[in-house]
Amino acid sequence: MKRIFWIMTLCVALAACSGETTTPIADSPARVVGRTMTLDDGSIAFDWSGVYIDIRFRGSYLAVELSDTKRNYLNLWIDGREQEKLTSEGEHTMLVLFNDPNNDGEHLIRLQKATEAEQGRITLHSLTTDGRLLATNDLKLQRHIEFYGDSLTCGYGTESKSGSEPFLPETENCRYTYAALTAAHFGADYNLISHSGRGLVRNYGDSLQLSVPETTMSSRAFRIFDEDPASVWDFTDSPYRPDAIVITLGTNDFSTPPHPTEEQYIAGYRALIEKLRTAWGAELPVLCVVHSPHAVKCVAKMVEELPKTAMADISWGVYNRTTDLGASEHPNRYGQEKMAKVVIEKFAELTGWE
Repeated sequence: MKRIFWIMTLCVALAACSGETTTPIADSPARVVGRTMTLDDGSIAFDWSGVYIDIRFRGSYLAVELSDTKRNYLNLWIDGREQEKLTSEGEHTMLVLFNDPNNDGEHLIRLQKATEAEQGRITLHSLTTDGRLLATNDLKLQRHIEFYGDSLTCGYGTESKSGSEPFLPETENCRYTYAALTAAHFGADYNLISHSGRGLVRNYGDSLQLSVPETTMSSRAFRIFDEDPASVWDFTDSPYRPDAIVITLGTNDFSTPPHPTEEQYIAGYRALIEKLRTAWGAELPVLCVVHSPHAVKCVAKMVEELPKTAMADISWGVYNRTTDLGASEHPNRYGQEKMAKVVIEKFAELTGWE
């Protein structure tokens, strides 16, 4: 018994000598952008793709303790330089984000969930460093855009090499989407509310003309966790407020038959915009990005009837349907870049942003 006590005491002493400190994520000065939930133990959980955390510290070592319900991929930037993606899986795993004994200066780390909610929910527990965590308040940008969409917004196949390749989580990356590129162009923070295969009123492959509402993006748009219908986002207590929103929904609605009628689709679109403006503000600019040729005419008519609403048409001729395709014939990163040019132009016209 004495020997066990001595070993435990030695381990504590060695940890103290190492100079490393561990801080719960919620108690740290790290900046988290996106829809998340803070847990009682100071952890932060999320499942939407694109959620990112900025960590500034002074030291030579930084690690994050996390848990994952499945397996996700994470984008990592160190001092503004993009690194190889990391893998997140298992319970209470330690991921080393920075380790350079010869570089104990100030560093800025960004960690982002690259894959969508179907790949699992991540819980960030704590940060461990041999130095000191620093404030990140100054990193908040003056603008914020919230994007609602499907696989195009998730980044399905953006890192894939061919349209004939099947979907693989490792080739899905929101970092290369038109959404991320648009936000970067305008110097804006952003978050993504998107799920592959889901539509506004009808999901891909559904045998019904109108899908069960709880399964569509019209319902998922109001959740904390994409995969948890019981989780309701509190818009009044949100840590962020978008200055504009972009909606890219309709491709799945008009994918396989039976299609919704134009009246059903537009009624659903109007209802979503109305609910989002009730939640975020009546004056919020809304850009409707249309990828399905079936939706162009009816969306064009709708935006003419709504204030501060515009359309960006990427339904045809924007990207090469051979060389710019990734998994399952989704636009790869190069196709997404071409989509972004159209979205950026229309977004600037709508908002007056430069």
